[in-house]
Formats: sequence, C-alpha cells, structure tokens
Amino acid sequence: MVIRLLACLAVLVLAAPAFAQDSLRLILPEARPVIGEIIPLTIRGEYTGWITLEDMEFPDSADYDWIQLGPDDWRDERVGGRQRRIFERRIAVFARKAGTLTLGPVTHVLTKAEGNTRQRVEVTAAEVRLPIQPYPAPGRPLVARSLKVTDELSADPARIRDDQTILRRITLTAEGTMAHLLPARPELRAPWLISFTSPEKRETRLTERGPVGFVQWEWSLRPITGEQGTLPPMRFSWFDTNKRELRGEITQPIPFGYGRLEQNIGGSARPVQATAWSMLAVLAAGGLAGLVAMLWGKRTRPLSVLALGWRRWRPNPHLPALQAAAAQPDLFALRRVAQDFVQAEDAVGRCPPREALATLDHALFGPSPVEFDRSAFLRALTGRQ
Repeated sequence: MVIRLLACLAVLVLAAPAFAQDSLRLILPEARPVIGEIIPLTIRGEYTGWITLEDMEFPDSADYDWIQLGPDDWRDERVGGRQRRIFERRIAVFARKAGTLTLGPVTHVLTKAEGNTRQRVEVTAAEVRLPIQPYPAPGRPLVARSLKVTDELSADPARIRDDQTILRRITLTAEGTMAHLLPARPELRAPWLISFTSPEKRETRLTERGPVGFVQWEWSLRPITGEQGTLPPMRFSWFDTNKRELRGEITQPIPFGYGRLEQNIGGSARPVQATAWSMLAVLAAGGLAGLVAMLWGKRTRPLSVLALGWRRWRPNPHLPALQAAAAQPDLFALRRVAQDFVQAEDAVGRCPPREALATLDHALFGPSPVEFDRSAFLRALTGRQ
C-alpha cells in the first residue's frame, strides 16, 4: 500500500511541471497615465503542445475604451531552456475616468491535438490594476503624442464676390488616440453669415506607431448682410504625452469682405446715403487726427494708449483663486486655476512664464512623483503681481 502511494506521488510530482507549463499574463508599462491617454497592454501566453484552435475575447468595460493594434503574433521561442509556443496580442487602452483602472481577467481557450485526440484547455491571466490621473483641464479630455490642425479655405474671404460661397475645412490629426475621443464639431455662427455644415469625417487609422485619430469638418459660408465681419479663432486644448503638459492649438481669425455689393449704373455711381456717410467718416477722421496731434503737442498720451496701458497693467481677476489654490494640497485644482490665470494674461497681452506650468505638469504627470514647491510656483507664475 505504501509503495503504491509513493508511486502515485512520484507520478504527480513528475506530471506537475506539465500542468504548469501553460501560462498567460497581462503586461503593463510603469506609467502614470491621465484620463484618455493611451495605455499599451500586452497579453502574453506561453504554451506547450500542438494548438489547432484558439479563441480569446478582451472584455469590454464602462471604465475604458480599447482597440487591438495589430494581428496576433504566434512564434516559437525558448523560455527557461524549454521550447514554447508564444502568443502575444497588443492592445491600446484608454481610461474614461480617474482612479484605479482594473483590466482582466482574460481567458484564452485553446484546443490542443495529441495524436487522434483533441483537448480543450482554458488558460486565464489574472487581472492587473493601474492608477489613472485626472485630466488637468475642464472639458472633454484630448490626449495625444502630437496634434496637427489645418484650416483650409476655397477662396480668399477678404475678396469675396456678391453671392459667393466659400468652403472652409478644418482637419484634426492626433497621434496616439482614437477618432471618437477627438472634440465634437465646433459651432460656427455669426449674425452676418449663413453656414451650411457637411457630414463630418471621423476615423481611426492604425499605423506602426499606434492609432491615429482623424476628424474633418466642412462648412459652406456665405455673408448675407452686406457688412464686414471676422470669424474668431478656434482653440483646441490638448495634453501632450511627450512633454507631459497641457498645450493648445489655435486657428487664425478669418476676416470677410462685403457679402453683398450695392447695384449701380456702370459700376461707378454710389448711393447718396453711402456718399454722405463717407463724407462724415472723412470729417470725423480729420477731427480725430487733429485731436491726437494736439494731445501729443501737449505731451499728453492719447486715450487709446492710456486704455491699452490700463488693459496691460490691470490685476488678473484669477489671482485670488490662484493664491488660494496654491495654499491647498490639491495640485490638480491648482493646475485648473493656473490655466485660467494664464489665459487671462494672454488676453491682455502679457506673457506669463509657461515654464512654471511645465514644472507643475511634471509633478503631476511625470514618470515618478516629485516634491513640488507651491510658493516657488506661485512666485514664478505671477512675477510682479
């Protein structure tokens, strides 16, 4: 009896390595990603035997988006001195919210053949977890390795003809994200303008460097009131995963000429009302020029210069909130207030030192946590204020 028991134990000991030869695991990089940032995930399996069929489904979740980056890679490789059949699948994951992101478990269902027999084997990879940082700005997150914005016009809007329609096309190309994560179509409206929108083009393109999100918007524009106008610039804020900081891309303002010319005889006559307004404009311009000359003669700065000086030197309205946020431990709240402060500085022509924001971004999103001096940051960002 004892001999039989020892024989059974010997068989189990010898067979144990065979049962432990198949393995599957999820491999994540060491990183501190923000919401919407690409997270490269590798599913790696190491198997023995002859595999005839296989099936694996990566689980969907409300916590993330994902896309497979290419076909599965099957190859033979020697692991620990033994020949193994290696399986690898590369997946890009994009977290939808801050906190702890859980991926898996994932099960690979294999059918193995040995002679005339078939055996169904299930190999499971345990779940993995990764902390996700909040997005450093309000609004919809846009995270990419690079962002290119092109703004194209079919004709010069400053020389538009009567009843002419101009086509405007804006294209966003972002490396390291998917198309549905790019911004929604911006509003393009003006009281002096009619605009017709075309269906947007939105797609994700897989490249050797990963996914590339692409979106294109088109508008047909026609001025209708006979007055000049300017379409304001559009700003696209995004988080640069290479520099680990928030950046912005902005389009140029677009001035439009007259949308409708007055009908006249021979193209030279002008309506009496338009002529009268032109004469008044000339007289007003002459009087204004004389006033400016008189003020300069008295060594007094013109009102326009004084107004510009007031705009440049008035206090930033976000300064109190910035000082209050710098006294709190929440660096993400400080980052949001600092962005409002910088935008207000830019609006009045002051140029705040953006190196301070880069330092804060490095503390928030760098590869490893670092000590952050809030007082030094506040002094660097506000300067003389």
